[in-house]
Formats: sequence, C-alpha cells, structure tokens
Amino acid sequence: MILLVTTSSRAKECAAALEQGTGHKTHVASSVPQAVSKLQAADYEGLAIDQSVLESDFRAFDTLLNHCGIAMPLHVNLALHSTERIVREVQTALRRGEKEKLVATRAAGRLLQNQLRSELTGILLNSELALRQASISPDVAEKVKSVRELAEKMRAQLQIA
Repeated sequence: MILLVTTSSRAKECAAALEQGTGHKTHVASSVPQAVSKLQAADYEGLAIDQSVLESDFRAFDTLLNHCGIAMPLHVNLALHSTERIVREVQTALRRGEKEKLVATRAAGRLLQNQLRSELTGILLNSELALRQASISPDVAEKVKSVRELAEKMRAQLQIA
C-alpha cells in the first residue's frame, strides 16, 4: 500500500493514478495526524508526502519519518508535477525500497550465519572435549554424542546456505 499525504484538490486523481501505475492500493491522508494514524494502523510500502504539507508544518517530515515504519518516504509536488511524473517517482522509490530491503535481508542472513557457525564450533569443541573425559557415564556420553550430531547437521546446513 501507498500513503499519499496531501491537502491538494488533486489527491483523488493522483491516488487513482498511483494505484493504476504501481498496482498498490493507495490511501490519502489530508493531514499529518491523519497520516500518522494510518501509518500506525497498517504497513505501507511507500509514503508520498506533498510539498504543500511540508511547507505548512515544518515538523511534518520528522513526524512522518518517525512513524513511517518500512514505508519508503519521498517528496512529491502535486502543484507542479503531472500525475505521470508522480507515478514514476513513486515507482522508482518502491523499487529502491525493495532493493534496500533485499540487501538488508541478505546482510542480516550472513551475520546470523556467521554467528551460528561460531556458536556451533564452540558446541562441537566442547562436546569433543566432554567425550574425551574418562569419568563420563555412558548415558551422558550418548547425550553428548546426540548434541554433537545435531550440531554437525546444523553446520552442514549452514555450509550449504
């Protein structure tokens, strides 16, 4: 979904063009408090903020950024630009947002993988050391072997990913 924040009389026209041009349902908010309420009620992919809103309230941008969540914010100017240009700008912002989310997801995955590998190395090392103890009971040895096997499986899965 896209949230268009504007006081323009062209709001409905622009929202309809955004829906058609992006394939995303578009909601309109005519004030910052209304926009904040909508942002808190749902997840939006894009947040198009009309320049007129920013000029009438100098704190509007900060307020909207603090509540936009994962929505990609961008400025539009309904007074100057055609709906076609606004649609193109929103399409570009949505593509940029998707790329940034993909990069962030991959980076988080790599970080998690590295952390898990490190922890698994510790589990494997400690289980090997425990199994070398002469005083370990057969029941405990079986459980430690089971933990070691599970850790080996997890390590193999992390090597594949």
